[in-house]
Amino acid sequence: MLGNNKNLFLSPFFATIFIVAAMVVYYVVCYIFRANFGVFDIEEIGATEIITYLFYGFAGGVLLCCAGDFLNSPRSKTYFALVFLWFVALLREMGIQHWLTTHDTVVTKSRFFLNPDNPLHEKIIAGLLMLIVLAVCLWLFIKYFKRLVCGLLKLQALCWTVVTTGVFGVLTQIIDRFPANYAKSVGTALMEPTLFALKIFEEGGESLLPLLFALALIQFHFSLKDKQ
Repeated sequence: MLGNNKNLFLSPFFATIFIVAAMVVYYVVCYIFRANFGVFDIEEIGATEIITYLFYGFAGGVLLCCAGDFLNSPRSKTYFALVFLWFVALLREMGIQHWLTTHDTVVTKSRFFLNPDNPLHEKIIAGLLMLIVLAVCLWLFIKYFKRLVCGLLKLQALCWTVVTTGVFGVLTQIIDRFPANYAKSVGTALMEPTLFALKIFEEGGESLLPLLFALALIQFHFSLKDKQ
């Protein structure tokens, strides 16, 4: 029985199955709250934010527990890069994109750098931080690209989880901007049922990202044990 569960956990499609199941649960919970308490979704009462912080805490704990898989090996730099990205993602969830500006709403949009009212030092600090994050991501991408492609072709669970996480993260950002872009281009807003479904996908999806990060770490840990 345990072996079957482990085989499922190390399946290349486990991350996708996990996302679908989690989103269904999130949608049902939000629908129940909407029907019984009149809230649009559980983000409105702050539940999504609390859940997301808990997931980030869990991912940080997994990252700490898996330190032995990386340190004292050629993978030590990768570990510190992952710790850095986890910390940056947590800061973003906490609102660092708003802390770095006194006049604008967010520093990750081009309008922040094009707005002459924003101080030059804020643009420099925000730009440097974004370049550092981009450099770390690019370093990881170049370092593991060949291994990632080979792993995808060999249906390795870790590689499929990493790619699934990246694609899912991009989709949540596209969905986040879609309602406003649609209303701007078409001239009419989306109907409420569609807005509700898109909101669930965007908010629920962002809260799942740290869990997918933890899932990849756990799968990596098991893959190392299988090689021993």
